[in-house]
Amino acid sequence: MYLCFVDESGTHGSSPVLVVGGIIVHEEDAWHLQQRLDSFLFNKLHPLGHDHTGFELHATELRRGTKQWASVGQDDRHRILAGAYGALAGYAPVNPALPWRLIGAVMERDPGRQQLRAYELVTKKFDDFVDRMSRGGQQQRGLIVHDRSSVEGRLQDWTNRWRVASSSLGRLRNLADVPLFADSRATRALQAADLVAYALYRYYSRPGGRHDERYIRRLWPQFDAEDGRMHGLIHDNSNFHRCGCPACTSRRHRLRRQN
Repeated sequence: MYLCFVDESGTHGSSPVLVVGGIIVHEEDAWHLQQRLDSFLFNKLHPLGHDHTGFELHATELRRGTKQWASVGQDDRHRILAGAYGALAGYAPVNPALPWRLIGAVMERDPGRQQLRAYELVTKKFDDFVDRMSRGGQQQRGLIVHDRSSVEGRLQDWTNRWRVASSSLGRLRNLADVPLFADSRATRALQAADLVAYALYRYYSRPGGRHDERYIRRLWPQFDAEDGRMHGLIHDNSNFHRCGCPACTSRRHRLRRQN
């Protein structure tokens, strides 16, 4: 079974984009990935005299020094945040035949449709990934795990509808159940999803195309792709034909080949 840990960023009213981002890992890797991140945090916080088990790898709190991170100096926090992205980017799966991948949808502000569309895209892209992983002969199923939020009831209703009937992108055929919701403080895998969503937000929310790539740079190669086509990241925007981000560039190349 493949697990897709998902979180949001840019949900505040003044945000120019809404991001839904996450990490796809096989069940064999979920524990190992969490151990990698937990060991990283122990190695950084233990020398500073802190018990790492009381700290959540939450990107915004790390940058701003809020909640438990208020007791850690700014320079140390920023080093820990940068190092967390390195620890995530450098993870290698237990079984190379069962790779891990990143996934995301970035939506321009459109209150009438953006949240539904973002989750529709991420859910269908995850379903497609699980389908591709099943082509080798070993049937896989998928399960989405989301940080607790107000979207819980709606996302479960949407997913049930997409499994029974169809989304605008097609029917979901590979999910074991509706998305489950958990407290991110209890699992480093959901904290990894927060890191992904935040890195995408920092890149796409800058005005005038001034992308902040410091966090996402090391993660680009891990977004789901096949035959040079980026499947795992969708940037829904009005400037698609001129946007230079990897998702839009890949989409334009695909359209040119089709024509």
